[in-house]
Amino acid sequence: MRPLLALALLGCGPGPQPVAPAPGPGSTEVAPKPEPVTPPSEPTQEERLAAIQKAMNELDEAAQGCWAAAATERFDIEGEVTLTIDIAPKRAQVTVARDTARNVKLATCLRELLAGYPWAPPLHGETIQLPFKFRAPDGQNVIDRALVAWAGQGKLAVATLVDENNTGNAAASLFELAIEAGASTGYRSPERAELWSFLGPATVEEPGTSAPRSVATGDMMFVPKGAVRKVTASQGAVHAMIAMVPGGREGSARAGALPTREVSQWKEPPPGPLHLPARGARSFARAGGTVSIFAEPATIKSKALSASVLDLPAGAAIPEHVHGETEVLYLVAGSGTITVKGVAMAITASSVVQIPPNTKHAFTAATPVRAVQIYTPAGPEQRFKKP
Repeated sequence: MRPLLALALLGCGPGPQPVAPAPGPGSTEVAPKPEPVTPPSEPTQEERLAAIQKAMNELDEAAQGCWAAAATERFDIEGEVTLTIDIAPKRAQVTVARDTARNVKLATCLRELLAGYPWAPPLHGETIQLPFKFRAPDGQNVIDRALVAWAGQGKLAVATLVDENNTGNAAASLFELAIEAGASTGYRSPERAELWSFLGPATVEEPGTSAPRSVATGDMMFVPKGAVRKVTASQGAVHAMIAMVPGGREGSARAGALPTREVSQWKEPPPGPLHLPARGARSFARAGGTVSIFAEPATIKSKALSASVLDLPAGAAIPEHVHGETEVLYLVAGSGTITVKGVAMAITASSVVQIPPNTKHAFTAATPVRAVQIYTPAGPEQRFKKP
């Protein structure tokens, strides 16, 4: 992003000069001769240009952050946003002069960013224009959950983390669901396979059962297409990560509702979900850490997906490799660097990562990492066998 200078010079002349007081009545003192006062000098054009260049250097990363926030909804944002800034000592007034990116979220973020920026004194009282140019990538691999907007309906709220709109990959969609204490989803049936990873304890009910089943933090649940489930936040508010396979453009979820139909009656009890407790996961060693397998074709009777939890110590490295399935990672803790097609990207405990099939990638953990790992379609079962 390079600044285009359009300075409206609004310089003012020096203010009134101080005058020495006249001697009082009867005074024999001679009034002191006033000291010459040097009027403040106007900033030079070089100083103004230097101040703008400093601002652009400092604003570059934050402006890219505005793009990243907008890209949580769609990644194909590109174009130029030119802003007119009336600079004042405390807060600038910012308007959009030109916008070919045509993204309200991006333009609003840039306006707020520039309005609150502490502009250097040589620019106070000036009006400038700055253009910001953005180019859309081929797809998006890393999304920060902290930037994702929540949408709610009633006592449930949904954050759409991964879908075709923000990654370019329709293999899987990923959501986070928040349920208020005491509330429930009601009996609902997905039209796609669902995988739940519980971030807090809850209870699950299915048609034809007399009592709900308790699920613990860290447990998973597989819901086949057409099965029916009801999840209740029985022990306080609960969050869950939910993957749906296949993915797509998740319009209803972005409006605050998971794309599942309500079920209120049935002649015979429909199938229910499959509980996958953490204590039942089998593990094997990888890169100095462990992979704990929760779901694979043999256990869930489906080739829709496979799921595991990856635990790595600080410094662990997974070398560059390729596989034929889409991989999605939901980081629960830790940080590191993931390299996709030769591009290194920092990830943290609030990151979600999606890697399309047949894409070279590698990972190095900077701090101890825990991540939910999903493959879709399910990879060969030998992927999960101890070497």
